[in-house]
Amino acid sequence: MRVTDQQTYQLLLSNFQQVSRNLLTAQQQVSTGKRVNTPSDDPEAFGRIVSTKSSLSQATQWLRNIDRGTSRLDMADSTLSQVSNLLSRVKELAVASASGTSTANDRLAAATEVRDIDRQLVALANTQVDGQSIFAGTKTDIQPYAVTSGDTVTYSGNAETQSIGVGQNDTIQVTIPGSQIFGGPTTDIFGSIANLLTALGANDVTGIQTGIDDMDQAISQVANAQGEVGALENRLSTTKTALTDASTTLQAALSKDQDIDMATAITHLSQYQTSYQASARALNTLFSTSLLNFLGTPTS
Repeated sequence: MRVTDQQTYQLLLSNFQQVSRNLLTAQQQVSTGKRVNTPSDDPEAFGRIVSTKSSLSQATQWLRNIDRGTSRLDMADSTLSQVSNLLSRVKELAVASASGTSTANDRLAAATEVRDIDRQLVALANTQVDGQSIFAGTKTDIQPYAVTSGDTVTYSGNAETQSIGVGQNDTIQVTIPGSQIFGGPTTDIFGSIANLLTALGANDVTGIQTGIDDMDQAISQVANAQGEVGALENRLSTTKTALTDASTTLQAALSKDQDIDMATAITHLSQYQTSYQASARALNTLFSTSLLNFLGTPTS
């Protein structure tokens, strides 16, 4: 190959290699739908992509936390509604039993129903979501309430609350301990029901009337807890909306930096394929011609 041919060959080879790189990049972009796949594609955009993906990952985790927290609060709200209804029934039975027309046998019959309601309340106080007790404080792996002897109900949870991360240095409470709902601050609900059961069994009208007042306080106490649950649910909902909007904005920014216009990318791919074929033919023609010239040159 003469010097001039060699220079031409090197020029064509360099052009062929560049076209090959362009074709490979275009093929990758079309197959992935991404304009930027490696740092070398666009270093500045790649840096933004890494940062945006990190922010999106955080937002996604916070949204998952919110969904789990919401499921606990929704269950707590539903459970407390049932608790309130049962307490109202206990009050109705107590009011009827305090009447002068109620007999000792009537009060024993009422005690049977109240005791059944008491056990239903214990079951509700042990409600779980995903295998975790929602009224046990932070001791979620246990059943917090149990009937230990007679009509005595004991609490094995604690007075602590659980919170979830919903943003950078931002948390929201997602549980209310049973000690706050059933054990105070106004009245010990299970203790009050046990006292009412004793009064009903003893035909003690004065004790039954005290039980009526206790049930009023218990119903109010549960309503206050439900109000707190509702406020926490609203805060989670508001935060979820804000995070969802932020995620949409981040996704748009990511798409702008990373994604390609597929129609344009396919056009470029077609152009690079044509250039690749033309470069390959030029190289092959030059190499074949030079080789023939070399073979055809007489030796001295």
